[in-house]
Amino acid sequence: MLQTMRDNSKGVVAGILVGLLVIIFALSGAEALFSTANNTQVALTVNGQEITETEVLRAVEQQKVQLRNRFGDSVPESFLSNENLRQPAIDRLIDRAVMIQAAESANMAISRQRIDDVIVSIPAFQNSAGQFDPEVFTMALRRLGYTPANYRTELSRDLIVNQLANGITNSGFATAAEVEYLAELNNQTRDFSYVTLTVESLLDEVEVSEAEIADYYKQNAEPFTEPEKVIVEYIDLSVERLMASEELSEAEIKSYFEENIDSFTPVVERHVAHILLEEASEAELAQVQAAIDSGQDFAELAQQYSDDMGSKDMGGDLGVTTGDAFPEEFEEALAQLNVGEVSAPVETDAGTHFIKLVDMSGGEAPDFDAERDSIAAQIKRARAEGRFVELLDRLEDLSYNAESLADVADSLGLEAQSTDAFSRNGGNGVAAYDAVVRAAFGEEVLEFGNSSELIELASDRVVVVKLLEREASFVKPLAEVQSDIRATLSEQKADEALRQRGDALVRRVESGEDLAVVASSEELELVEVTEGARSDTSQPRSVIEFAFSLPRPVSGSIVDGSAGNGEYHIVQLKKVAVPAVDMPEEQQQAMRQGVAGFYGSADFESFSNYLLETANIVAE
Repeated sequence: MLQTMRDNSKGVVAGILVGLLVIIFALSGAEALFSTANNTQVALTVNGQEITETEVLRAVEQQKVQLRNRFGDSVPESFLSNENLRQPAIDRLIDRAVMIQAAESANMAISRQRIDDVIVSIPAFQNSAGQFDPEVFTMALRRLGYTPANYRTELSRDLIVNQLANGITNSGFATAAEVEYLAELNNQTRDFSYVTLTVESLLDEVEVSEAEIADYYKQNAEPFTEPEKVIVEYIDLSVERLMASEELSEAEIKSYFEENIDSFTPVVERHVAHILLEEASEAELAQVQAAIDSGQDFAELAQQYSDDMGSKDMGGDLGVTTGDAFPEEFEEALAQLNVGEVSAPVETDAGTHFIKLVDMSGGEAPDFDAERDSIAAQIKRARAEGRFVELLDRLEDLSYNAESLADVADSLGLEAQSTDAFSRNGGNGVAAYDAVVRAAFGEEVLEFGNSSELIELASDRVVVVKLLEREASFVKPLAEVQSDIRATLSEQKADEALRQRGDALVRRVESGEDLAVVASSEELELVEVTEGARSDTSQPRSVIEFAFSLPRPVSGSIVDGSAGNGEYHIVQLKKVAVPAVDMPEEQQQAMRQGVAGFYGSADFESFSNYLLETANIVAE
């Protein structure tokens, strides 16, 4: 309905909804209102196109959001550090830049209409009713560091890159011969036999000397090196912690409820439909009124008579209003109706309306018991936020040059805690935050023994740290790691022995011995597979894949070995068959589309690689 109204620009709904999009375009000319002191330093150039430090930082933040949305709290904070995500972000910006340049050189473009449609359809820009909300739109862009104007520009670029990608990937095609060949490969069966040797059977046969262990220890010190670690004392100041310490009486909660009762009263929402006659004569008005009075279906009458092109096909449905969506005369008439009633003709600048109240909700008296917990949380948060601001400055002043954070915590009524030992790779609790690790191993804390500056972990959470203990890096003594080294060397020797034994058995079969005889002499189990398919799940996947990787025997059979994951498979391929299969047309079409899609994706990847290889990329 929204886009129809926008196209036709008729009726009261059209005026309201078109206004939503007008706000977007009006905001586009007001970038200065949302701009901060952005870092415009050039980070790199791609074929002469500048990519600023601001764009890099924004790309890093977007990666953080994507990772948190995908993996939640399981992502280590150290993994989300700017240093860790910077290069991947730069790589993505370079990929995007060369694609945009290629699309623009091909004269590709996106219409404003298409951009409007995408913006209005994005759930992140919609209110709880699923409708585009300009305020939500603007706030979302602010959080991402965009203005409406540059967001539209970036969205346009993303869309033409998508257009270019689709143009290449959708150009792939598959011939009938290729589909037939693929069908043969899929339906192919193989007769083979195999035996499997395992490394476990050889572990007891290998010997590792003390000299070998000592030599390995000497040449591979790094795996046995414990990194430098620290234990820090810290104060964690957050609104959440302060809220937990707040205590409220029932009287305080009740008083807040009564003083703010209007805010707990549900807003009255009226679901409305209308019939709009833009320039109606008395006779036309009378005709519609008579039809309504006779009890005819209002939705059918709207389809027949209404001039509102945006709502008539929906039975005149205008959605929900809380009293401020429509002109004053319209809202006043609507407020007088009971559910199911239709108003007398109502005049507005848009024309004459017959207004129907479809449904109504809200306005009920608030329930204190239902609101109690949320009120208590609001009061506690408000008080905690006030204390947070007050304590923030005091914490910074008192922790500076403090001998002990425990004394600072006592002065502020807070708690000083200490971490477990952690390295530069981070640890648990606050030590999982990259900013805390950097501060703990920074010169001010590590070398001079001073308290760190306040470290912001969130907008309402800061910590300050001070060194308690420092553990120097050291190599674990040989006695402590000797058993681990022995196990490693035993596995290496057993793997090599496994490969040698397997290769020797393959040569025996190649020289003319029967695989069954070889297996029996080595006390190995021989497995026979008849008409085995690629999708066979009754045999180990590694065996099936290896058997189907062998070339078709010209005469006799083919034997070969494959080692991996502590196993050695000897496979003797005897026969390859392609059963005749009458493939339905639907299956052929699906296979044709699959092959075409594969070729298209490969073409796009090649095109992308070519653009990157020939691009002139200069880091500033």
